[in-house]
Amino acid sequence: MKKSLQIFALLFCIAISAQAPEKFSYQAVIRNASNALITNATVGVKISILKTSNVGTVVYSESQTPTTNVNGLISIQIGAGTVISGTIAGINWSNDSYFIKTETDPAGGTNYTIAGTTQLLSVPYALYAKNSGGGSALTLPYAGTSSAPSVTAFSVVNSATTLNSAGTFENSSAVNVSPALKGKNVSINGFGVGIEGRANSNTNGNVSSGVRGIVEGTGTAGAGVYGSSQNAYGVYGSSDKGISIYGFSSGTGIAGAFQNSGTGKALDVMGPIQFSNIGGGTGKVLTSDATGNATWQDLITPFIHLSGEGQSSQAISSGVTNTINSWNIFEQTGGSNYNSTTGEYTIPITGYYSITSQINFQNPNTQNGFGASVEIFVDGNVAQVGATDSAVAGKYYSSASVRLDKKLNAGQKVLILVRQGGAAINYLTSYGSNFTINLLHK
Repeated sequence: MKKSLQIFALLFCIAISAQAPEKFSYQAVIRNASNALITNATVGVKISILKTSNVGTVVYSESQTPTTNVNGLISIQIGAGTVISGTIAGINWSNDSYFIKTETDPAGGTNYTIAGTTQLLSVPYALYAKNSGGGSALTLPYAGTSSAPSVTAFSVVNSATTLNSAGTFENSSAVNVSPALKGKNVSINGFGVGIEGRANSNTNGNVSSGVRGIVEGTGTAGAGVYGSSQNAYGVYGSSDKGISIYGFSSGTGIAGAFQNSGTGKALDVMGPIQFSNIGGGTGKVLTSDATGNATWQDLITPFIHLSGEGQSSQAISSGVTNTINSWNIFEQTGGSNYNSTTGEYTIPITGYYSITSQINFQNPNTQNGFGASVEIFVDGNVAQVGATDSAVAGKYYSSASVRLDKKLNAGQKVLILVRQGGAAINYLTSYGSNFTINLLHK
């Protein structure tokens, strides 16, 4: 008659690692049919794992030949013996009850005469965790605590070459505003990090990102990456040689925006600032248009000047307007803007200008009548006129002068014209005729 095996203890190996071993520990005290301890002897043991009940289906079995100690105790690892049927890996520990049946041959063979069955009241946790990693077998909500120092409590590695993620967290409800993934660090003695993302930098033109935030949909509210803080940094970036925080926008988007609705600052910069692609240059200042768009402008009004002193015997016909294009002694700065063929001066930059001209004639008048005039034309229209007294036969014209202070735009054309009503032909003098243009300010 078979006698029941007396169970001393049943122990399971709790493995905290990404790769759980396919075995767990088991101990039992071995007695013979007379209930005497079998000590310091090799015994034959058959272990079977039954499903649902103590007479249920065998899902795994193996044999071992352990040696008892002075107390009749054997210590074995189920899963390390000679497999008779099934596999440990094939057991789904989460979806049923399981029992261990042990059969013993005190002589060390396979003539098993002692049997005992006991229920597994605790699942082999490492094996359960390994199986449940494949899908719905993991029961939620789940909470765990790890207090071991210098140990990563949870790790998932994706070694595939595809684009699949190592892990995904999602709030699938349209009204759930809680984070899909939340990280918290309560350190007060160092720079604690709630969530850290790392990526390798590249030199092949590809872009890597330690953390990437994406806002989907067509709405205008939301943030790909959002930082919030009471007193410290909402978003913090640190870099030795690269760019700490980078924003990119194409089309009409904005790469970065800062807003303060209180009494603080929307942006506080400690260190140099560089603005690119908005007309930067040496000595310029940042200015704004009416809508707040900033550009670099010259800090000091540039020196724009033209002066010409006759030294010409240009003939001035009577009764008609004559364009003066014979200014010979020039001082010109700010570019070559005077056309000596047409007599036109092209305004180089928009600003407020002062234009002056004076004329004098070589010969006296031959008849009484109209006086002489000097005129400033802008884009073909009279802008200012200066005139002499009426002509007196045998007398010289008095000098005529004109001045115009006016805002002119870049590209406008300026001409000096002369009209006289005395001799049929009269000539300008070189010492009394001149023409100047100066930029006063932008």
